[in-house]
Amino acid sequence: RTKLLNPKWCDAMLKQGSGGAYEVSQRMTAMVGWAATDELDNFVFDQAAERYALDEEVAEKLRKSNPEAFKNVIRRLLEANGRGMWETSDDVLDKLRELYNEADDVIEQVDVSFKQKTK
Repeated sequence: RTKLLNPKWCDAMLKQGSGGAYEVSQRMTAMVGWAATDELDNFVFDQAAERYALDEEVAEKLRKSNPEAFKNVIRRLLEANGRGMWETSDDVLDKLRELYNEADDVIEQVDVSFKQKTK
């Protein structure tokens, strides 16, 4: 968790492109694993969400360099909440679900403009 929340490490991973996004994704998966066996403070998930999902610039870099890794980051945050490891606001959860759906659309190559026209 120390590396995951370190801004310098985050910047270094973003510069590495796809491989860096993959590493962020793997650390997020590991963090959820640790939380399943030992309680983590809520702030750890709060900061991870703020840094990797809710910060639009960082999220866009992750999404562009490795959409699957970005989707996994979001998935793990939603999983942590769903399993009672992390408490956050409904607004944050709604935003994470929106980001997850958008990432899924990119991966599945869904034409978002078509989806919006048919709503």
